Amino acid sequence: MPRPNMVAKRTEEILDAFEQCILEASLEATSLEKLAEKAAMKRSLLRHYIGNRDDIIIALCERYQNYYSELWRQTAEWLPEKNRVEALIEMLFAERNQTYIDKCIVGEAVYAQAKRLDQVRQYQVQAIQQSIQILVSELKRAYPNAKGEKQYLIARAILSNYLQSEALLPLNFHEEIGELKSVSLMLLKLLED
Repeated sequence: MPRPNMVAKRTEEILDAFEQCILEASLEATSLEKLAEKAAMKRSLLRHYIGNRDDIIIALCERYQNYYSELWRQTAEWLPEKNRVEALIEMLFAERNQTYIDKCIVGEAVYAQAKRLDQVRQYQVQAIQQSIQILVSELKRAYPNAKGEKQYLIARAILSNYLQSEALLPLNFHEEIGELKSVSLMLLKLLED
C-alpha cells in the first residue's frame, strides 16, 4: 500500500496530466497510455494510485466539484453589503483569463460523462444545487417580497445564462456573453413586481 502523502502527490500529478491531455486532444482521445506518458509514469501506476480510466474521470470530476464549490463559497463571502445580486451577476459574467477558460473546457468534457457515469452525474447535480441555493438565497435577501417560486425560477434562469456563457468562453463570444449578462440583469426586474 502506498504512503498517504505519496498517494495525494501522485494523484494530483495524474489529474494535472489528465487535464493537459484533455486540453491538447480531448477526453475521448486520452488513453491510459497517453495519460501515463504525460504523467511520466507507468500505466500500472495510474491504476495503483487512482484506478481505471473511469476512476480517473471521477477523481477529476471530484476535483472540479471541490474547485467550483470553493469558488461559490468565496464569491458569497466577497459580495458587498449593498447591490449583492448585481455584484454577483457582474462576477458571473466577468472577463476570464486563459486558466479559467481551460478549466471550463476540461470541466465540460468531464461533466459530459454524466450520461454514463453516475458518480459524475451526482457531482454535477450537487454543483447545480449549490449554485441554485446561493442564487436563491441572494435573491431572497435582495427581493424579500417576491414569491419563492419566482425567486427560484429566476435563479435557474441566471444559472442557465451563466453556464451558457462558460460554454461560449473558448469561442471568444464576448458580445454574446455580455448579452447573457444583460438578460440576467433584466430578469431581476421581474422580482420587483
